Amino acid sequence: MLAQRIFRGFSSAIRNLLANKRLRQLMIGAGLAAAVFVAHHRGLLDGLEYKFLDLRFQIRGSIAHKLPIVIVNIDQDSFDELDLPWPWPRTMHAELIRKLKAAGAKVIAFDVLFTEPKPDPREDQALAEAIREAGNVILAAEHTEVDSDFGPRTRLSLPIPLIRQYARGYGPANLVTDSDGVVRSGRFAIPFQEQKFPALAYRIYEAATEQKPSSGDDLSTARYMINFRGPNRSYPLTPYYRVLRGEINPEVFRDKIVLVGAYAASLHDVFPTPFSASEQMAGVEIQANFVDTLAGHDPIVPVPGWILVTLFIVFVAIAIWASIHLKPLEATAAVIALIAVYGFLALYLFSYNDLWQGVASVFLACTLSYGGIILDHYIAEQRERLRTRAMLNRYLSPKAAEAVMNAPEGMELQGSRTHITVLFSDVRGFTSLSEHLKPEEVVSLLSDYLGKAAHIVFNNDGFLDKFIGDAVFAIFGWPPSLSKADDAVRAIKTGIAMIELVDSLGAKWTEVIGRPLKVGIGINTGDAVLGNIGSESKSDLTAIGDTVNLGARLEALTKELGVPMLVSEFTAAEVNGAIPLRPLRKVKVQGREAPIMVYCPESLIKGEIETVADAETPYVQQHK
Repeated sequence: MLAQRIFRGFSSAIRNLLANKRLRQLMIGAGLAAAVFVAHHRGLLDGLEYKFLDLRFQIRGSIAHKLPIVIVNIDQDSFDELDLPWPWPRTMHAELIRKLKAAGAKVIAFDVLFTEPKPDPREDQALAEAIREAGNVILAAEHTEVDSDFGPRTRLSLPIPLIRQYARGYGPANLVTDSDGVVRSGRFAIPFQEQKFPALAYRIYEAATEQKPSSGDDLSTARYMINFRGPNRSYPLTPYYRVLRGEINPEVFRDKIVLVGAYAASLHDVFPTPFSASEQMAGVEIQANFVDTLAGHDPIVPVPGWILVTLFIVFVAIAIWASIHLKPLEATAAVIALIAVYGFLALYLFSYNDLWQGVASVFLACTLSYGGIILDHYIAEQRERLRTRAMLNRYLSPKAAEAVMNAPEGMELQGSRTHITVLFSDVRGFTSLSEHLKPEEVVSLLSDYLGKAAHIVFNNDGFLDKFIGDAVFAIFGWPPSLSKADDAVRAIKTGIAMIELVDSLGAKWTEVIGRPLKVGIGINTGDAVLGNIGSESKSDLTAIGDTVNLGARLEALTKELGVPMLVSEFTAAEVNGAIPLRPLRKVKVQGREAPIMVYCPESLIKGEIETVADAETPYVQQHK
């Protein structure tokens, strides 16, 4: 029992919270933002974040190189010209080293593996001799990791001892591949068997800057983001075979850092980079970018986490506030501007300060929070629209209700003064006769008549205010979208059609109650207050004022004057001869001091009716 009471209390509290529009929208925006933050924290947005980082590289474009690097590329042309299978003879690499040394190359680095001895030891000896003579050659190693039944197995493949003993240095050429397969970073050193081996790029950097070779113990193995200098082939390239043949001017290599590596697609040493989504970059050129970044001391550095959290909270809070408090179009513009400002800030920090400011989480949180709140706006608006449509369908034809819904001014349901024509109709004597009928007979007769009467009102673009027992109260000229210059004419046509309807139902009514019934109609024109009138708990869409009261009094007066319809002088003035009207007499209705002239349509006058239109003394209404 207690648990049920607690549950009901909790449910009630939740409903009350959700009923508060702004609080509900705040919860929606904050909830979506929190979900994005959690997704970011768990690494689910890393792929998207990487794409935004790549876009910044592409927008920024190429930047200046810090080191004079030249690449000797082992390309397809070299394969075609040399006509040798891979791997090439090491005697040929030895010849290349001698030519580059003779040309004055400062550093010669091979992104080519010499980790296995050749069947002919003379090849290895020739390469070792050339490396010894040059004194500035750096070689590549390879760190591999493979899965096994006993867990990951790692291996470090170094150049064979004969060759590496004379090298200026050697190091693993491994780069860091992110989850999307793109290379964006490397490491100073690679750990292996409780030892750190400086990376190939770091060894080249040491030689290029004439630093003492590091043992690796003092180097970090953390990820170091490469500041790519440009897209693929941003460095000077010379084909391998042309260097061998002496076709390249030695000045191209003088005092340069020369990297030798594969560009031929058949050697599969190419990788996607931030610049090369469609055209992959050779591993040797990525090494060149890595070395350049080390020399420039300008890696891409992620913005500290606490700054990102602060920016996330500030920008998302502004987006949520704008989405809640501004109109939809204004909120859309505000959120787009907010995202643009954040994106510009991220691009500026990247382009001028080499800072990587995360954008995916903020973009996504702002967009989803805005979208969730706008969706809530839309759902609430549609719910209100359906409620309003259901209400209008009680008063208007479906076509007219749709017209009102689509007209902004027609949705203003607060009380406002409007010029209208009102129509009141009442079936004569039906109340007293219904006392002698069965309830189901009363309901059947009334439903038949009132349904057809409502149809007549709708056909003339009238607003069916209400049924009062067997009486009908209709308005012409409201809502504003239905207002026309002939409101008064349409009201009179509606009254005539309703009288004809009563006559057509005479035989049916005679069969039930013993005689046909008659209807009385009063029509008046003037200003009245229209809108939702009442309290918060109960209200009614209706019209009030003297214009309405006079229309009701005229309907009652039809009994005393013996005519089926009375039209006030105010309505007659607006009809302006469109419908022939006969002036009857001046009357003084109850509750109104000033007398008015009343009229009746000529088509409804049957036989002799007393008219004293010019009488000085008005007729005084006897009954309401």
